[in-house]
Amino acid sequence: MSSLKTWSFISTFVKRKLDLQEESFITPAELLDYGEEALRFCESVIHKLNIEDQYFTTVQPLALVEGRSEYSLPSNIYANKIQRVVYNDGSRIFDIPRLRQEKRFEAASLMDQHPPGESYGYMLMNNDPRATTQIRLFPKSRETSVKVTPTGDLTSGSTTITTVSDFTSIVVGQFISGASIPNGTRIESFSESGATIVMTQAAVATATTETVTITEDRVLIWYTRSTTIPTVTTDVIDFPEFWNFIAQSIIVSCLKKELGNPRLEVELMKLKELEKHVEETLANMVPDQDDRIEVDTSHYQDSSVGWYGGE
Repeated sequence: MSSLKTWSFISTFVKRKLDLQEESFITPAELLDYGEEALRFCESVIHKLNIEDQYFTTVQPLALVEGRSEYSLPSNIYANKIQRVVYNDGSRIFDIPRLRQEKRFEAASLMDQHPPGESYGYMLMNNDPRATTQIRLFPKSRETSVKVTPTGDLTSGSTTITTVSDFTSIVVGQFISGASIPNGTRIESFSESGATIVMTQAAVATATTETVTITEDRVLIWYTRSTTIPTVTTDVIDFPEFWNFIAQSIIVSCLKKELGNPRLEVELMKLKELEKHVEETLANMVPDQDDRIEVDTSHYQDSSVGWYGGE
């Protein structure tokens, strides 16, 4: 059996255990809510143990546009946890530091007025509680990393985009994004004659003539993502190694809805055993902090960043 588990696998398992195949006592939306509770529990244990890097580290490009300063953070970022922002134009590689020190606002203004060579700094901004947090570059972008924005047809569960309208400057390995495309997706291959692009991840929705954005990885945001909550039956769940805990948690939640069900106590005991197993397994994954070695990239660093007080 595959180590990956889909939402279809989990929900079918639960329905069989509770003999709910032909019942409407538990709606699909309720089942999904119960599944989310179990996934959030696993997520909370991982954050409590500070082992996010083993589960949730991911990367996405910042789609630079010349003259622009503020950009949206990835939609699936967890608590605005940026791990690194790295610049790489093929010849130079360096960190883009977050401005944190006491005089960071003065430093930011100075960088805007007197751009420091080829370097950048950044701060997080939240201009309105109804808006999402943004990352602001200092100085404004001096370059554009968005290469092309073609349209194409996508099918949920398929990695192929068909009837692609434009292949200008497209290269294998570039990031591709859109409303129906998961974060962090890259171009695996393409055929200009066949008007198709094959992606590294499958589309999450079906769409016709959807505009997609193809971006080179000039500025990459490495960050901690949040748990992915399934929305369709083909979605693969996070924590496949704990699928039995997730299923058992859903079973208990379903039984709680039916007051006085004699199975509840037994199934609740099973859940507590599995919950303990999850916590113990994850605790054993906590790394020895003494064996971590930070890669020395100082020979790539543009020395002009330092005098602005970046970290």
